[in-house]
Amino acid sequence: MSIFSQHFVSPQWVLRSSSPPSPANCLVACRTTWPWFQRLLCFWVALLAISCAVQEPPIASADETETESGDGSLAADRPVEASEEGALAVGSFRKPEGWEVKLWAAEPELANPVAMYVDDSGRVFVCESFRQDRGVTDNRGHDNEWLLADLASQSVQDRIDYHLRLLGSEAAEYTAHDDRIRRLEDTNGDGVADRATVFADGFNRLEEGTGAGVLVRGDDVYFTCIPKLWLMRDRDDDGVADSREALQDGYGVRVAFRGHDSHGLIIGHDGRLYFSIGDRGYNIQTEDGQLKNTESGAVFRCELDGSNLEVFATGLRNPQELAFDDYGYLFTGDNNSDSGDKARWVNVMEGGDTGWRMMYQYLPDRGPFNREKIWHPFSEETPAYIVPPIENISDGPSGLSCYPGTGLTGDFANCFFLVDFRGGASNSGIRLIRTQPKGAFWEVERSEQPIWNILATDAQFGPDGALWVCDWVNGWVGEGKGRIYRFFDPKAQQQEVVREVKSLLGAGFTELPQTRLNELLSHLDRRIRLEAQWELAHRGEIAGMLALLQDSAAGTLPRLHATWGLGHAARLTPELVDQVIPAIRVALSDTDLDVRAAAANVAGDLQLRALSAQIVEHIADTEPRVQYAACLASGKLGLASAIAPVCDMLENNQDRDPGLRHAGIMALAGLPQTQDIVALAKHASRSVRLAAVVALRKRNAPEIRAFLGDADIGVVTEAVRAIHDVEELHELLPNIAALELGSSSPSPLVHRVLNANFRLGGAGAAAQVLHYAVGKSHLLDMRVEAVKMLASWGTPGKLDRVMNRFAPLEDRADLDAAAELENAFTELLAGPAKLRDAVLEAAVTLKLENVAARLRDLVVDRENPDKLRRLALIGFVALNQQESEVLLKRLITDKTPLVRAEAVKQLAGIAPEKATGALEKGIQSEVAIERQMAWDTLASIELPEANALIEQGLEDYLKGNLPPDVWLNVLEASKDRVGESLSDALSQFAKAQTEAQPLEEYRAVLAGGDRERGELLFMTKTELSCVRCHRVGEVGGEVGPELTKTAATKDARYLLEAIVSPDAKIAENFETVVLLMDDDSVVSGILRSETDEELVLMDAEGKSISVDPAEVIARKKGQSSMPADLVKKMSLRELRDLLAYLNSLK
Repeated sequence: MSIFSQHFVSPQWVLRSSSPPSPANCLVACRTTWPWFQRLLCFWVALLAISCAVQEPPIASADETETESGDGSLAADRPVEASEEGALAVGSFRKPEGWEVKLWAAEPELANPVAMYVDDSGRVFVCESFRQDRGVTDNRGHDNEWLLADLASQSVQDRIDYHLRLLGSEAAEYTAHDDRIRRLEDTNGDGVADRATVFADGFNRLEEGTGAGVLVRGDDVYFTCIPKLWLMRDRDDDGVADSREALQDGYGVRVAFRGHDSHGLIIGHDGRLYFSIGDRGYNIQTEDGQLKNTESGAVFRCELDGSNLEVFATGLRNPQELAFDDYGYLFTGDNNSDSGDKARWVNVMEGGDTGWRMMYQYLPDRGPFNREKIWHPFSEETPAYIVPPIENISDGPSGLSCYPGTGLTGDFANCFFLVDFRGGASNSGIRLIRTQPKGAFWEVERSEQPIWNILATDAQFGPDGALWVCDWVNGWVGEGKGRIYRFFDPKAQQQEVVREVKSLLGAGFTELPQTRLNELLSHLDRRIRLEAQWELAHRGEIAGMLALLQDSAAGTLPRLHATWGLGHAARLTPELVDQVIPAIRVALSDTDLDVRAAAANVAGDLQLRALSAQIVEHIADTEPRVQYAACLASGKLGLASAIAPVCDMLENNQDRDPGLRHAGIMALAGLPQTQDIVALAKHASRSVRLAAVVALRKRNAPEIRAFLGDADIGVVTEAVRAIHDVEELHELLPNIAALELGSSSPSPLVHRVLNANFRLGGAGAAAQVLHYAVGKSHLLDMRVEAVKMLASWGTPGKLDRVMNRFAPLEDRADLDAAAELENAFTELLAGPAKLRDAVLEAAVTLKLENVAARLRDLVVDRENPDKLRRLALIGFVALNQQESEVLLKRLITDKTPLVRAEAVKQLAGIAPEKATGALEKGIQSEVAIERQMAWDTLASIELPEANALIEQGLEDYLKGNLPPDVWLNVLEASKDRVGESLSDALSQFAKAQTEAQPLEEYRAVLAGGDRERGELLFMTKTELSCVRCHRVGEVGGEVGPELTKTAATKDARYLLEAIVSPDAKIAENFETVVLLMDDDSVVSGILRSETDEELVLMDAEGKSISVDPAEVIARKKGQSSMPADLVKKMSLRELRDLLAYLNSLK
């Protein structure tokens, strides 16, 4: 017993206890009339007792200290020790009025919870990850060679191979830790977990992880852990899986981004297993062939035994969780790409493509995703091949659950609860979204933030009616912490129906008689209805569902379950099809539009050709949702008789409803004869022709070429998109390369046509590209791109210029491009500055020696802009070095600092001994850019004179006589260039500075940065992703503080500290605090303001609380959600530039 325990812990309970004192007892002991300092010490004793207590597991736990990995190695992956943090955090949560929150489990019972599943008995299965950045990596943490290897990867084995090749011995570190499933349960019913077991572990192979999805159904536990979908069973119910079976293999062809994993497990209304993957791609061998898409995320479905796997939808970036509404429609939240775009709330339509490709991530502007507004809600500009998002909601969509119908009071019918994970509790939580039909598409009718200030990763309604939420606690890679809370409505908990649901789910449905199951199809809770439906379908007992479907008074939802159940039963037991067909035929004519739509879906899924005529008839239904379902069914049945009504529907729609457009596309794509689609090239309706193009795209049909001559530029653009973007159609690149471009040609069309010419090469192609570049009325950005293509003609590279796809081209002669550019050189120089700059750079790359004289004229003409003269000078020296020295000697005394500095730099490259005098003057210039360039040039010269100037510069720095804007330049120049004594002096100086103030380690970046380069870093550098979280003007996310005018109130030192040490000073309205008061109460909230006289907090309900600092005994500050290692992801020069940009935001 420590001295603190002897003096301040109540001897009564210390003597009576044979085990370490509990935290609760310690806190009780604190609540006395002792002086405040004694209570404070006792408070810390409570925390000490918690630490002692974890020496013996507080709950029964299997394999707590070490887990055996799949390769036989041992990994000591432990949660952190217990604390009161989980309980104290409850006070900081915002929740709906009248709701309560209870902590159900916390570390060390669980850690790093990526996802969870609350089973029907109230047990919780948690996906725990100990491999974030320790085996599960991210392309942002690797070099370009790694990135190219990842973009080239076509299979999981490819990924393994390049890991081994590039990592070498480091590959072993990737298997040192594992992901696992932990099972938690409350065995005594007191509302707190008291038993935990490691259900399954050892998921640590090089190619594995993250384990990010779990679903439990009876004894079956499904687990998504790239590259496999697992089915595990625990038949003896000891909390540890005793069998594992890989149902499928081949997910995760690429690394992409951490967190873009396989997840989203849910059983649909049709009894199939649905799940998703982020944009790590897949290449899966199935019984029927191969499913392969290495470029985007997707949603899959299969039977519960893993058979009949099919791709349901593609084009997603990271659909982390999936949820069905009461009517069987599937929704997800899809992450944004950290480039100023916004996350997407998506209706996952069967056969849909939402437009994301993983290689876009590594283009500074994210390529077509941003350029063509793919992430925007539907508009006239939306590409026809995509299903657009309903709305842009949230920043980090994660867990997702749809209210099942019981458990809460109030209006929550068909409401989704979407977790918004933003890296920190203060700006994270759970959103509420309710959509309503808008034709065959959707609109958001309700959007709120009912639960906030919690860094949740997942949320699910449990059998008890509560919303169970798992809490990551802090940061992005996991701190060994984790909690599970129950958010519940105490009034609803008293309702009989809530107790009934818990009892029914807990007991199961396999023993219920058919009559009872039939009754439960009309239950208030969707889970009960589904379980009854699934059980009846598995038994093949359809009589009750047939009767219910025919009962028009039964209500929509029960009859939908009867319809789905009949389809499910007939799929499982084909012998039942003949009994199901008459019922579906009648349902297709029902007065309830939702029943008609569901019947059409069943007819399509079951391939009920006997109902073809009715399906075709309902393509003209008065209700868009029925039209939608009928079109999808028609496509599955391949009904040529549907062509005319589908065309009529598309023509009437006029592309106004994206749901109907997609449905029409699917109907056409399913036609048995490609020629029937091609024939629509002559249809009078633009909307029909547009749909036909996309239908041919979905079939990878080369006949799509028929639409390249369409009179409508939108139709042509869509056809060009397809041919260019779909690799299977690249045989048609010559067809699009030959298209004539004009001033009215839209950018997506122009870029792809130019790129087709670039990829094909040859004199004719170069002429086509040049022709666009010289067109004065053409799009300026595309004219610049055309010039850049000509410059790169000889070394076209490995990545496609539009898609960023790994599509290497061999180096080739650039004579054609050089000739074209040289002929048009003077004409292009007369263009806008942006074009002119590109032309000058291209002239150097292509070695256009014949234009050197023209470049000289540009340099010597002082009427030209400084930047133009500088670029022309660089070009002239590169193309005519023999005659450059004379000009350079003249220009080192030019009146323009930028030209003068560049002249000195170029002279140093030709004759360094002749440049030192000018450099000595340059480092003393009054203009920062000239000083900086002079120091950088000195660093490149290996002469005694240069060394002497560098040593003098370092001495001036140590004495404080050097302008701050060149500190970094001098320090970099002095590396390995100064004597030992001066080097030691610098080390001592740096040590003294950082000991006094750690921030001084970065003092050299406080001044001298380039604002424009800094803005580019902020907006486009993937490794930093600044714009994902911070808003500047109209661009950026809302995860962190808005920075539009940040420099108006914050100086450069503050901004620097925010980058290199984000936890030191958290921005106003983003710092959370927990206060222990002198009356033993706990106050928590977001710190709004602080003075010596008052602390103002905003509590979980949004109300302001004023606190007297004198009454605060202890204080704990929350951590920033900004990554602590951000400074490691950029050079000091980049940091200086970024700081310059931020310091300009006033």
